[in-house]
Amino acid sequence: MKKEMRQHLLYGVVILLAVTGLVLYQDYKTAETRQLFASQVAQLGQQLTALQQQLDGQISQLKEALQAAVSGLNIELEKKETAIESLSGELDTLRTQSEQQVAQLEETIADLKIQNEDFSAIIEQVIPAVVSIRTDTGSGSGFIVEREGYIVTNYHVVQGATAAGVTTSDGETHRVRLVGFDRNADIAVMKINASGLTRLRFGDSGAVRVGEKVIAVGNPGGLDFTVTQGIVSAVGREDAGGNTYIQLDAPINPGNSGGPLVNTAGNVIGVNTLKASRLESIGFALESDLLRPIVNRLIDQDRAG
Repeated sequence: MKKEMRQHLLYGVVILLAVTGLVLYQDYKTAETRQLFASQVAQLGQQLTALQQQLDGQISQLKEALQAAVSGLNIELEKKETAIESLSGELDTLRTQSEQQVAQLEETIADLKIQNEDFSAIIEQVIPAVVSIRTDTGSGSGFIVEREGYIVTNYHVVQGATAAGVTTSDGETHRVRLVGFDRNADIAVMKINASGLTRLRFGDSGAVRVGEKVIAVGNPGGLDFTVTQGIVSAVGREDAGGNTYIQLDAPINPGNSGGPLVNTAGNVIGVNTLKASRLESIGFALESDLLRPIVNRLIDQDRAG
C-alpha cells in the first residue's frame, strides 16, 4: 500500500514538473515571440520613416521643379505679351501712317483735279458717304463719319420725329437709331446697322479762307444727292448760342440741312445748317472744329454703352 502511494506521489511530482516545464517553456517562447515581433515592428517603423523621408525629399524636389517651370512659363508669357503689345503698337502706327498717306494722296489727286477745275473725283469720293433722311415730320441730309454706321445730321431734321429712315447712295433704306444730340449746336448723331461703309473725314475749319471753293451735298426738295458748288463768303459768323458758322454762297435749300460742306480735298469743314430768309445765295454751315468734339463725345458715349 505504501509502495503504491509512493508511486502515485512520484507520478504526481513528474506530472507537476512536466506541466511546470511546459508552462515555463511556453512563457519563454511567448517572450521570444514578443521580442521578435517588437524587433520586426521597430524595423518596419524604421523602414517607414526612411520611406517617408525619401518621399518628402522627392515631393520637395517636384515642388521646386514645378515652381521653376511655372516661373519660366510666366517669364515666357510676359515676354510674349510684351512682344504682342509691341506688335500692336507697331500695327497701330502703321495703320495711322497708312491713313495719313492715303489722305495725303487723296489731297494730292484732288489738288491736281482742282487745277483743271474738275471736281468729279471729289464728288465721287463724297457721295457714297452722304445719306438721305426722311422722317414722319420732314426730310434732310446727313453723312457717315464711322464705317460701322454712325451718321451726323442737324438735330432739327429729326427733332419731334417718331419714325425715320435713312437711304444710302446705293439706294438701300435702313432703319435708324438716334444716338444723341446737342440741342444748342443743332447737331444729332444717328446709327444704322451696317459696316464697311464709306465715311468722310473732318477737315480744319480754322484753316478755311474767304474765297475758297467749297461743295455742298444734300437732298434739297427731295432731289437726292444733289451737289452744288460755291465759295466761302465769310468765316466765324456767330449766333446767340455761341456757335460759329461758315458763310457760303452755294444754294442751301430745305432738304440740304445736315449735309456736309466739303473743301476741295473732300474733307468736311462744316454741316449745312440754314440759309438767310428772303435772301439768295447766303447759307451757313456749322464749323467742323465746333462739330468734331460734339460728334466724338456722342459716339464715345454710345460705344461705352
